Amino acid sequence: MDARLTPLYEIFKLNTRLFLNCLDGMDDDRASWRPTATTNSAAFLALHLVQTRHSLAALIGLETRNPFEVLTKGAQGIADITDYPSLDDMRAEWKNVTGSVRARLAELAPADLSTSADQKFPGDDPSVLGALAFLMQHDAYHVGQLALLRKQMGLPAMSYR
Repeated sequence: MDARLTPLYEIFKLNTRLFLNCLDGMDDDRASWRPTATTNSAAFLALHLVQTRHSLAALIGLETRNPFEVLTKGAQGIADITDYPSLDDMRAEWKNVTGSVRARLAELAPADLSTSADQKFPGDDPSVLGALAFLMQHDAYHVGQLALLRKQMGLPAMSYR
């Protein structure tokens, strides 16, 4: 693995585990709860994170099939999504796509990371490495939202274990 990717890979592994820890003990009814009309639900955030993990897969050259794409196609926000997969299905797909990404990250060459990303992400680095850095931060941001929602639901705090 390219040394520049090592810290991002550690964040990737942590975000992967924390996503699952945030959903631990949460059922589909709780996941659909929203503390306010302008707040996202845990179900929406989980679906968004699974979708983003598929985008990360595409960024690094994987052709994965997101089984939930039909639910999110053209959606700009929570109001545009009316049907959600079960949390069990989202957990399973998270693990599935993550396994493919994990293997591919280990194979990326320095030239792969230095190539310009097809999509522009916030930040000053237009490379695949810069895009990966943004996507790791993006996952962490939404995992934090999930952690806060679970506390608001009355569930125990997210575990780092």
